[in-house]
Amino acid sequence: MKTPRVICITGGIGSGKSTLCKLLESRGYAVYYSDERAKQLMSSQMSLVRSITNLFGESAYDSGILNRAYISSCIFKQEYLKVELESLVHPIVKEDFINWSADIGEPIVFKESALVLETNDDSCHFVISIMAEESLRIKRVKQRSPALDETRIKEIILSQHPDHLREKHSHLVIENNGTLNELELQVDYLMSKVI
Repeated sequence: MKTPRVICITGGIGSGKSTLCKLLESRGYAVYYSDERAKQLMSSQMSLVRSITNLFGESAYDSGILNRAYISSCIFKQEYLKVELESLVHPIVKEDFINWSADIGEPIVFKESALVLETNDDSCHFVISIMAEESLRIKRVKQRSPALDETRIKEIILSQHPDHLREKHSHLVIENNGTLNELELQVDYLMSKVI
């Protein structure tokens, strides 16, 4: 079977990646959510579970569920653990995406991933970055994750790829500072570029 054309959608926290992807799904396109799948695989793929347990110790899981708070605290104290964790997770997610896209059998698939540029994702044929003003991103993240305070959200934003680099390395940039209807119009433009 012919390999599908892979359109990758990236952007920082609160930029609107998931909203854009839901709009694409509503039009009948298949979307692979890398971050969601990574979380699922970290609790269900047994060789990965063993590797994570070896890296972080038995406290990495609580009743078979990934202990995200514990892992975050470990990474905060020892930053090299983030790189180690990513080196375990990314190959598994890459293989999972290949299997998913083969099963879907569509000529075009979309892949949502915050780390497209950071990981030099070679599966992408076309990269779309979605961006928004920082104040709006903070507001969106607070709405969906009330436990995160503004200081922590700003730390996450600072730890991610800056927008000027996203713009430089993307085929298309979508500004998401307006309404859902305005984003819908940009989806029309997006599809005119990728199909």
